[in-house]
Amino acid sequence: MKKIIKWLRRIVIAGFVFMICVYSISYFIEAPDLNGGHIIRMYDQNQKLFYQSQQQSNDVALKDVSPYFLKSIVAIEDHRFYEHRGFDPVGILRAIKANISAKGHVEGASTLSQQYARLMFLNNEKTWSRKIQEAFLTVRLETHYNKDTILQGYINTVYFGHGIYGIQNASLYYFNKKPIDLDLNEASMLAGVINGPEYYSPFKDLKAAKARQKIVLDALVEENQITQQIANQTYSTPFQLNPHPSSTIQCPYPYYRDCVINELKTLGFYTDEYVNQGLNIQTTLDTQIQQQLNDVVEKQMKDRDELEVASIILNTQTSGVLALVGGKDYATSQFNRATQASRQVGSTMKPLLYYIALENGFTPTTKFKSEPTTFQLENGKTYTPTNFNKKYAYGDVTMAQAIALSDNIYAVKTHMFLGEQALVNTLTSFGYQHISPHPSLALGTLNTNIYDFSSIYTTLAHQGIYNEAHTITKITNNNGDVLYEYEPQNKQLLQQDTCLMISQLLTAPFEKSFQSYASPTMMNYPVKTKFAVKTGSTPYDSLCAGYNPQYTLLSWVGYDDNREMNMTSDTRIPKVIFQTMANELQKENLWYEPTDTLQVKPINPITGDYQENGLVFWFKESS
Repeated sequence: MKKIIKWLRRIVIAGFVFMICVYSISYFIEAPDLNGGHIIRMYDQNQKLFYQSQQQSNDVALKDVSPYFLKSIVAIEDHRFYEHRGFDPVGILRAIKANISAKGHVEGASTLSQQYARLMFLNNEKTWSRKIQEAFLTVRLETHYNKDTILQGYINTVYFGHGIYGIQNASLYYFNKKPIDLDLNEASMLAGVINGPEYYSPFKDLKAAKARQKIVLDALVEENQITQQIANQTYSTPFQLNPHPSSTIQCPYPYYRDCVINELKTLGFYTDEYVNQGLNIQTTLDTQIQQQLNDVVEKQMKDRDELEVASIILNTQTSGVLALVGGKDYATSQFNRATQASRQVGSTMKPLLYYIALENGFTPTTKFKSEPTTFQLENGKTYTPTNFNKKYAYGDVTMAQAIALSDNIYAVKTHMFLGEQALVNTLTSFGYQHISPHPSLALGTLNTNIYDFSSIYTTLAHQGIYNEAHTITKITNNNGDVLYEYEPQNKQLLQQDTCLMISQLLTAPFEKSFQSYASPTMMNYPVKTKFAVKTGSTPYDSLCAGYNPQYTLLSWVGYDDNREMNMTSDTRIPKVIFQTMANELQKENLWYEPTDTLQVKPINPITGDYQENGLVFWFKESS
């Protein structure tokens, strides 16, 4: 026992000496800049600011915030805030006792000052170096600023969930009120959200939010700020949440912002080392196109219940992302389906398959029989694909016709003729790994997202030149130092002539003259200028992907829980988005020119024979 007491005494003395050193050093170090770094700013391609990661610390003065909220935040987060000097020994001892009793971490002892230091200058890494940094920054805050300044900075900086920082934005988002107008019911709810926005947001889980609110109200009672009767009455009183929270979101393009943040992480700049310098990010965002996409998505997804959507528009020449939508309502779901959803691509895989076929001697008029077919596989199993609605030509169809009508039998026969590994190898060149060869791969059983998949379409659209989809072009810190500048790969991944042939073939889905045993997939969705396009569908997904020399567009709809889509009106949405945006974006015809090594031939759309006034496709001279 004496040894334990001796060691405890040493620990206490060491801690005391450490804190004296921290306070002494902090006194002579200048005050931390509360309006400086740790802010991420994003600019569109016209250098216009569209997002700032958090408010400046002095945006909302304490006098403009409801006293109920200020009392609530102090009571629940740090009830001895006005008594301690940055660290609360009583709170630390209480937390140690609680954690020992529970044999685990059940209670923390971070003060508001510590939290503010972490929010402004650090992150939540559980490392000793971070904790030491936090200690120094906390003491510097307490040494150079009064309590009200620290509290004001904290409530303007802290995260409230749903991409919302600061009490001003939170008050508007949750209750459509100014902070000064929050009543006790609303204020105590917001104070509770801070502890775990993903768990305690009333938009996500009202029951959990109310349970957390009760803890806040109990803390207010314990601190003699309100009576138990008032606490009980407040808890039992319903509150009115903002019916249109997304309209108050600070960033008008939250899914795009999240995509930029993700790219920032991938590039290695979403760390303390860089974020603490302040980051100014130049992006490829075109706000006009983004707003047009937002409008058409909102219109198409109105009253669609749980059906979800993702859409992306890229610059064909650079693969820069001009606009992106990751869901129909960011307020209710921050899951970015454009970048995070793993879904099958369906028949939008076929252009890449047919590119390989053209590279291996096929032409736009190469024929296979379209009929019910069972394929015998090497492992002794069989594979029996079907066409949509089980419609077949029961005769030969050309590649052009197969593309126009999205004939599955033709695709699988092509895939098997080439060898299943051929498509796998080409997908591997685009960065896809661990793909098993199978006949169904021709029909798009690849699981991916439209963001990653877009690189295949931009490569076809850019005549074989590959660049990764990206949102960031340049990153500088607050000193003006260039930390990163995008350099295009411009890799000639696919053969130019073959890409041009595919682009011309992909105009077939619009052509009514292919009408036969089935209808061209985009016949009812014509566009005013020339575009290449391919639709895709599974029982659970509907896609549309297309391009011209300037723009590449991909859209998807489906249910997050992978249930089947039974309504035709749901499956047509990606086609409508494509049609609408293509007409909005391209006012004048812009199309490719065949190279000198390609022959221009008009053909009969059904037979594939030469026809003087037929549909024009491009052939290699040797064909």
